[in-house]
Amino acid sequence: MMLTMIAAAFALLSTPAETLVDNALQIQAGEMTYTTFFEADGTYTTDIGISGTWTLVDGEMCVVRSTGESGCQPVADTLALGDSWSGTNPATGATVTYTVVAR
Repeated sequence: MMLTMIAAAFALLSTPAETLVDNALQIQAGEMTYTTFFEADGTYTTDIGISGTWTLVDGEMCVVRSTGESGCQPVADTLALGDSWSGTNPATGATVTYTVVAR
């Protein structure tokens, strides 16, 4: 019984990619805040007109903007709605706060 409950709990955990596709990522850089929407086909768009492609491999998220800027940064092994962390925007190098928000 205990093993069944543990297995069920692990089945409910989403991968970071699933969490990002199912939700959205709010990005705050200084006074600017925008939301990024990741799609399962490896593309993304934002509510401020930025778009590009993304991959998540070996704990790093890599983005390539349609304008050519690109970069990678570490992402937690598990993400959930409401999780927030500080990091560096991989496309611009700016220090930002990321928050997983509902679509």
